[in-house]
Order: sequence, then C-alpha cells, then structure tokens
Amino acid sequence: PARYLFHTLQMGSAYLCQIAPASTISNCATYQTADSLRWLTHTAYRTRELAKTFDGVGFGTGERAHWETDPAWQGFRALVEKGLSTYDWGEHFVAMNLVARPAVEETVLRGLGLSGRHNGDNLIGLLSDAHLVDADRHRRWTAALVKMMLETEGNREVLAGWLAKWTPLGDAAIDAYCAHLPDVPAAAATARSAVAAWRAGLGL
Repeated sequence: PARYLFHTLQMGSAYLCQIAPASTISNCATYQTADSLRWLTHTAYRTRELAKTFDGVGFGTGERAHWETDPAWQGFRALVEKGLSTYDWGEHFVAMNLVARPAVEETVLRGLGLSGRHNGDNLIGLLSDAHLVDADRHRRWTAALVKMMLETEGNREVLAGWLAKWTPLGDAAIDAYCAHLPDVPAAAATARSAVAAWRAGLGL
C-alpha cells in the first residue's frame, strides 16, 4: 500500500509545481516530484521481489483494498486526499510539505526502516535511508520558502492557522500507522516529536 501513499506525494508535488506563483518554487516541486516517483518505483520493485520469493503470501495483490480499508493507512489516506483537494497553493504547501511529508518520513520511511532491520530485512532499511536523503533535500527547500514567507508581515498568522488545521490530521496519521509497528518502541511519540521539532526549527 505504500506505493499509493508515495503516488499521492508525487501528485501533490506535481500539483504544487502547476499552481505555485513563482518558478523558484515550481522548480523545487518538480525535483521533489521526481524523488517521489523514485520512492514509488523502488517500492514497486521491492514488492515484486518479495512476491516472487514468498509466493502466496499476498505481496502485490489486494493492495488497493488495504490502502482503502486497513486501519494503519486510513490516517494517511485522509490526510493526503484532503491535501490533494486543497486549491490554495499556500495551504496545499503547508498540508503536504509541512505536515504530510514529514509525517510520512518519520513513520513509513524511518519507522518502517527500523522495523525492517529489527526483523532482518536490511534492504528495506537501506531503501528507507536512501529516501530519507531525498527527504532532507525537500526539507531544505521547504525551510527556505518558509523563511521567505515569514519575512512578510501577516504570513506567520496565516501559516499558524493552516498548521492548526492540518497538524491534528498529521498526528492522527502517525498514531494510526505506528500502532502497527509494535517492534519499534514509542514509534508514534518519537515521530510526532521529530516532526514538531523540525517545524519549531523553522520558526513555526
């Protein structure tokens, strides 16, 4: 099901590329789109490898049903689907880059990577590490844009209002997903703390 989530991140970045008011933002969003496609591709390849190795377990089958019904994914599904239907470019940026993406990075990437290593799957850990390098690049341009936004009077209050709206959805997504990572101690609390600390470091 992660490929559905990564595809929504790709779609969100492509959408931001289209609606952003300046090419300096669109260019960053375009590269972010490509990174998200790579995450999706890696997930699809790994799923196929597992399906060939563990035939009959269910890898690569019924994933849409899991994405749409499994409790672990419903928080993220609600978050990203609402984010994709947000048509103000600034609020979309807040929903996806300041809330959804860091939540995914701290759970589906970092948390699942730790769980994989705990269970002897070092490859998923290495893939997650590689994706987190991309995520760090996304966070750098996001931070630069937030810094510029905060230089204009009144923007801090607007951003705070949007964060107040979207952060509870992000926290709910983290809680729902991490509830299914029992071998990663305090996964949800750790992820929420990391996301909050990152946003605080941006001055938000």
